[in-house]
Amino acid sequence: MDKVIDYLKPPIIQISAKMTVFEACKRMKKYEVGAILVTEGKNYVGIFTEADLLKKVVAKNDFPGSTIVSDVMTKDIFYIDSEASMVTAFLKLQTKNIRHLVVKDKKIVAGVLSIKDVAKYYVHKFSNS
Repeated sequence: MDKVIDYLKPPIIQISAKMTVFEACKRMKKYEVGAILVTEGKNYVGIFTEADLLKKVVAKNDFPGSTIVSDVMTKDIFYIDSEASMVTAFLKLQTKNIRHLVVKDKKIVAGVLSIKDVAKYYVHKFSNS
């Protein structure tokens, strides 16, 4: 069985909840990711995604340089265990209608799995058959 942990790409990308959306977007661009974990101290308090940027900042004509990440992040974080199968991850993404799952390995955040990662997994799996 193909496990989620085998398809994570390090490092964990994160930003403080007090930073601006502009700073979050710069970091997302640097690491070429569509989502970034949001922290307060050592705790994860949300996730900021491209969808948050579009729906909660751009569509409202707010300014990324003065909008604080904690004001527009998604507070509900959906987790999956690192030992779960890629099929389980895909089903969870689909049923929750989300594009990113935070992966935990022994109760510690190990990374973020995106729908793009799942698509790459399936392309690779079926192109080798």
